[in-house]
Amino acid sequence: MIGNRHSWGASGFTILEVGEINRQTFQLDIEHYLVCRPDGTTLDESFTLAEAKAEIERLEAA
Repeated sequence: MIGNRHSWGASGFTILEVGEINRQTFQLDIEHYLVCRPDGTTLDESFTLAEAKAEIERLEAA
């Protein structure tokens, strides 16, 4: 399940939370993050939050 999205960088990239709903707490247990390009497509890899931020910064610098 996709959770919240977080804008990152200056070019329109977003970071998407991916996880499962915890039936006891009714909260999303985040398993990993996806990087979404400004055109709406996602990168094939999954990341930690820090890795996702670094990947966006790397892509914007290229």
